[in-house]
Amino acid sequence: MSIRTAAAAVAATAALAVPVLAAAPASAAPARVATCSTYSNYVSYGVACDGARSYYAWAVCANNKVVYGTTRSGGAWSYAYCSNVGSTFRSGGYTLI
Repeated sequence: MSIRTAAAAVAATAALAVPVLAAAPASAAPARVATCSTYSNYVSYGVACDGARSYYAWAVCANNKVVYGTTRSGGAWSYAYCSNVGSTFRSGGYTLI
């Protein structure tokens, strides 16, 4: 086989391999970012998120105690209740897990 024929064979093989290597499997698509809704009143903080990840609400109460809601997923609400520790709500947030 001549060098010219070998080079042409390598180029043809590489041209066929590039589309195969460039195609990403469907499972490699990035996960959708969760969209969350929150709620608070004078004694609680709540969160509900869509998407595949689980989450929970947490709150810092006026008496400096931190309370946590139940771990949820699929849009169900998680509530952290300061009333469970005899206090009112000061600030809150949520954690995606």
